[in-house]
Amino acid sequence: MEIVTENPVTLAWMGDAIYSLKVRKTLFDLGLRKADVLQKRAAKYNSAVGQAAVLDQLEEQNLLNEDEKEIVRRGCNAHVKSPAKNASLKTYLKATGLEALFGYLYLYHHEERMEELLDVCMKLGENL
Repeated sequence: MEIVTENPVTLAWMGDAIYSLKVRKTLFDLGLRKADVLQKRAAKYNSAVGQAAVLDQLEEQNLLNEDEKEIVRRGCNAHVKSPAKNASLKTYLKATGLEALFGYLYLYHHEERMEELLDVCMKLGENL
């Protein structure tokens, strides 16, 4: 594994932006144009509950390599100061792990793998 010096919460902060942008683009590409509909649909993908469910499926289907699993583990074990209001701490930390993964893939220039996993996540998110 390459040396990753970034704090997992910082990786998650960046990953949240990457994931949210992919969600917005996916919904836009579906032809959705009403802001209230877009917001409600995006919330399912972007919620801690939704992200934790997607991570569970990625892990169940063994879609992550060892480096990615390590980043997720670090994100899931991160010390967070303000967990989500609508999710348990465990669920919030799982979501943090997923976001940390995408922050890592983006910041360490694994764009092809990032896009591959984002596409999988969007497909998994359709069922939320």
